[in-house]
Order: sequence, then structure tokens, then C-alpha cells
Amino acid sequence: MLVKQTGFDGIELGNEWSDKPLEFLQKELDGTGVAVSAIVGSIQLLEVDAQKRAQAIETDRQRLQLAKALKADCVIEVPTFGPNRFPDLSPVMNAREVEERLLVAQLKQLVAAVESSGVTLLLEPCNHKETHFMYQQGQAASIIERVGSPGLGILSDFYHMQIEEPSIPETLGLYGRLTRYVHLADGEKRTEPGSLPFDYRPGFRALKQWGYSGWLTVESKFTDTPEAALSRALKYLKQQWAQA
Repeated sequence: MLVKQTGFDGIELGNEWSDKPLEFLQKELDGTGVAVSAIVGSIQLLEVDAQKRAQAIETDRQRLQLAKALKADCVIEVPTFGPNRFPDLSPVMNAREVEERLLVAQLKQLVAAVESSGVTLLLEPCNHKETHFMYQQGQAASIIERVGSPGLGILSDFYHMQIEEPSIPETLGLYGRLTRYVHLADGEKRTEPGSLPFDYRPGFRALKQWGYSGWLTVESKFTDTPEAALSRALKYLKQQWAQA
């Protein structure tokens, strides 16, 4: 497996894998020595259609159990991509307030499944080009605080953060207590760590101050072959973490 050959300890499973049966995934992973860091959730908690939202809840319950069986730490949720599709109900509430209240209600339905599984449910802020709703760490923190479960956390993605946050270390200084997982890539072209190079040390230092010891995950494009790019990225990230 490429992941193991290049020296990485784990792999994140996207939706192309999350719908596969457990037995299939276990067979694919068997003997590789590679851990599963996280799997992707439904990504449909803020669908306008109530039946689709209900199905998203059920999908996430299943994904939490799948993650537990695979010994993965986390399930990743992006609440919604694209524009707001909900009606503006002013003066009762505006369209964003509808989304916020709905997401909190959806997540509260998942709390029992999250806490019984022992798997962390992550909220991932993306950037404003991908979503109108959750594109900063503080927005994710606000939702998590309203839900009130220790089983929820933030996925801190340095690619999205360098677009949306005025200062990555200052932002992590404020909200890094909730960071449970990290995505890494260099610059707006989202290439492998070390390709610019991008200085991760200030952000890493802020995470260390919160005692972060979770996954550092490369989610990037490659400037040349995956084998060469991943090998360089691993060496670079180890240096950056050690120096932070």
C-alpha cells in the first residue's frame, strides 16, 4: 500500500470507501499495518428535504459504528456545501438562523450514538468558495458549544484556514482546544506540505499548547508523483512538528 510504503501510519477513508461493507474494508486493510484515521460522514445534515435529513442521521449512525469497528478515531462532517437553500423566515429568524438551529438539532440527535461509539464527530469548516455556512473555526466552535457534547470536535484544515482566518496560530490559540483532527496542504493551490514551503510551525505550536496529539493528515494535490510528493511531505511535516 502506497501509504505504508511512504512511511505514513494511517489513511482517511472518503465516501468512495465509506459505503463499502465492513468485511470488504477489513480485507483490504488486513496485513497492511495501516490504521484508519477517520471516515467521512453523510455530508447531508443540512439538506432542505426532511426525509434526506433523516437519512443523513441514520447514515451517520452507521458511519459511527463503521468507524468504531475499523478503530478509526473520527467521522468527518461538512454541514453543507454551496449556497443557503433555506427560506428567510424574518422576522422570526433569517435563513442562516434556520440552518444553525437545524444543525444543532440534528447533532443533538446524534449525541447518544457519538458518545456510545467512542468516536469523535468532527465539524469541518471549509472556505467561502465551497460553502456559505461554516468556513471559520469559531463558527464550528459555536455550534459545538450549543450542542454541548464532548464527543464533538473540530477538523482544523490549514488549507481552508489560510484562506479564511486572519492568523492561523491566533485562531488555534482561541479554538484549538476543540481541534481533534488536522488536514494539511500548502497554499491556495493545495499542494503537498513542503512544496512552497508553507510554515506550519506557528499553527503547530498553538496546537501543542493545547496538548494536541491527534492525526496530522495530508489532504493535497501533488506536484509530481504521489510516491515522491508524500515522502517529501512526511519528512517536512516531521521537521515542522519537531521545531514547533
